[in-house]
Amino acid sequence: MKRVFIFQDFNSQKFWSIDTEGNDMTVNYGKLGTDGQTQVKSFASPEEATKAAEKLVAEKTKKGYVETAANTKEMKVESKKYGLSYDDYDNGKTQEDILKKMLNDKALPDLKQITIGCWDFESGSCQDLVDGIVANKDKFAHIEGLFWGDIEQEESEVSWIEQTDLSSVIDAMPKLKELKIKGTNNLTLGKRTYEALQSLEIISGGLPESVLAELQASTFPKLEKLILWVGVEDYGFDGSVDSFKTIASKTLFPKVKYFGIVNSEFQDDILNMLLQSDILPQLETLDISYGTLGDKGGQALIDNVDKLKHLKLVKAEYNYFSEDMCKALKKLPVKVDVSDNQGDEDDEDDRYPYLTE
Repeated sequence: MKRVFIFQDFNSQKFWSIDTEGNDMTVNYGKLGTDGQTQVKSFASPEEATKAAEKLVAEKTKKGYVETAANTKEMKVESKKYGLSYDDYDNGKTQEDILKKMLNDKALPDLKQITIGCWDFESGSCQDLVDGIVANKDKFAHIEGLFWGDIEQEESEVSWIEQTDLSSVIDAMPKLKELKIKGTNNLTLGKRTYEALQSLEIISGGLPESVLAELQASTFPKLEKLILWVGVEDYGFDGSVDSFKTIASKTLFPKVKYFGIVNSEFQDDILNMLLQSDILPQLETLDISYGTLGDKGGQALIDNVDKLKHLKLVKAEYNYFSEDMCKALKKLPVKVDVSDNQGDEDDEDDRYPYLTE
């Protein structure tokens, strides 16, 4: 039987299908709205073909693919990215041109998600773009997903991305369910009730305590997923582990099932704080990845395994666990992702978070 899956996020709108007939397995994949590409592979028996297909389905669903009965060729692309390429910038294009491209795009009324990419190659502010969107807010009121600042390293280091007050942009998109922001230099979000928001991720090489204070002063009645990238002091982080104690709260985030405080240079301490938090019992996924997590943190997971048994996953990829600790964590009755191991580094001063500058 043919099975069809789709994957949609800010950057990808694609499908993948699989079918087995006799000894043959047929895979079809590509962008939504297209015929895609087809590959056929033969096996020694129908049982082997079925087993291989089941393995591929498991891999795809793990990556976020969702099964559907819809005709993928007839499905509309729901996400689009707008920004300046280097050639655009070199030819005198500005944020005003990004705005014009969005407003003149016939697809805009049908889009559910938009991504704002590079707006300046000299670390300039995005204020002109903010003002333009707010001035045309009726054109964006239907948007449900926003990735603001999807800027590659070649365009700007994350800690050089110049942000501004984005509160008016958020107000202009009242149906916003998913918000992702990259870069926190001069970022302001304001204090508000995020009525529809279900997912929030802030990517930073150095998360300012002022942003944390705004989150603490806001309310999130429907938020289910939160990921905060902490970073380091040299690139803007000006807090401590205590700065996150009020963030890790079931009162502030009553519906959150996926909770991540990641990419910190004191990840062991972050983990110990989370193990004592009142939000832990309601979680399905605990994300402590991309920081300096070492054997102290690993031992804390082992010692507190009874507090973790209800979790579907502990995300701890990019870590500094020893080989023995990795083996011990894999034996726990909760799944712990210990991939992208950086090797055991006894000197904590020689451990670095994944993303800083």
